[in-house]
Amino acid sequence: MTTNHPGTDWIIGRGLLGGAIERKIGSHVHAVSIPWSDEARSIDALTAASERFIASSSPSPVRIWWCAGRGVTSSPREQLDSEVSVFQHFLRCLRTAGPRVSLFLASSVGGAYGGRSDPPFSESTPPAASSAYGEAKLAMEQSVQRWADESGGRAVLARITNLYGPGQNLGKSQGLISALLLSHLARSPSTIYVSLDTLRDYVFVDDCAAIAYAAMTRLSSEPAGSVVTKIIGSMDTISIAAVIGEIRRLRRNVAPIIVGQGNSAGQASDLRVTSTVWPDLDSLARTTLPAGIHATYEHMRRQWALR
Repeated sequence: MTTNHPGTDWIIGRGLLGGAIERKIGSHVHAVSIPWSDEARSIDALTAASERFIASSSPSPVRIWWCAGRGVTSSPREQLDSEVSVFQHFLRCLRTAGPRVSLFLASSVGGAYGGRSDPPFSESTPPAASSAYGEAKLAMEQSVQRWADESGGRAVLARITNLYGPGQNLGKSQGLISALLLSHLARSPSTIYVSLDTLRDYVFVDDCAAIAYAAMTRLSSEPAGSVVTKIIGSMDTISIAAVIGEIRRLRRNVAPIIVGQGNSAGQASDLRVTSTVWPDLDSLARTTLPAGIHATYEHMRRQWALR
C-alpha cells in the first residue's frame, strides 16, 4: 500500500490522470465538485473550496494536484482563455497558505514544444507553442512560477507526453489509442487527421501517476519557492502507423482507418523527448505498449458490454 504524504491531498480534475493519482495515493483525498462549464461558478466554487481546505489542513503541509482541463489542441481560444483565467484565480486563493503548499500542474509536451522542429526536447529546451492550446498551457506554467515566487510555495510543472489508459474520455477528441480500440469494438472506421509517420511518446496512465507521485514526494525536500519542470513519458517514441500495427497484431483483426484531410494545426510531426530532470524517476514507466493497449482494451470491452 502507498504511504500517504503527511498532510492532505486535494486532486482537482478527476479524469484519466486524476483518477490514477487518487489510486496511487490510496485514501484521504479531498474532493470537491466544480461546475467547469461556467467560468464564474467555477471561480466561486474553487474560492470557497480553497478557503475550507486551507483552513481545515492548517498547519500541515498540503499537496494540490491540478489535473483539470477540458481544452484540447482543437479547442477555441475563448474556452482556453477561460480555463487559464480560472486557474490564475485559483492560484491567488492559495497565496495565504505560503510554503506549506506543494502544487502539481499537469501540463503538456505537445503544448510546450509544438512549435519547435529540433527534437528530442528536454526540460532545458525553450518552449514554443504552435496553437492556442499550447499558449494556454505555457501561460498556466508561468502563472505557477509567479505564484511560487510570491508565496514561497513549491511546484512541479509536469509536461506530459501522450497519456493513455483505461477510462479515457473519448468525448474530448483526444486519445489515439482509445479511439482506435473503440473502432474495433464498434466495428466502425477511425479517422486520423495527421500523417501516419507522426512520432509520439505514449505513457500509460498508472506509470504517469507513479512518476508524478515520486516527483511530488521529492519536491517536499526542495527549498521554498522551488518550481521544477519535469517531462513525464515513457521515453520511447513510436509512429502512429506502428501503433495501428500493434493494435492489429494484438486484436487479430483489422478496423478500417480513414486518413482525413481535416485541420491538424498545432500537431507537431515529431515529439521525441528526453528528460534530464530527475531522470531516475523515468524507470517508473514500466508498462510496455502492448501491455498498456491490452489493459485499455479489456477495460473498454467490459464497459462496452454494459451498454
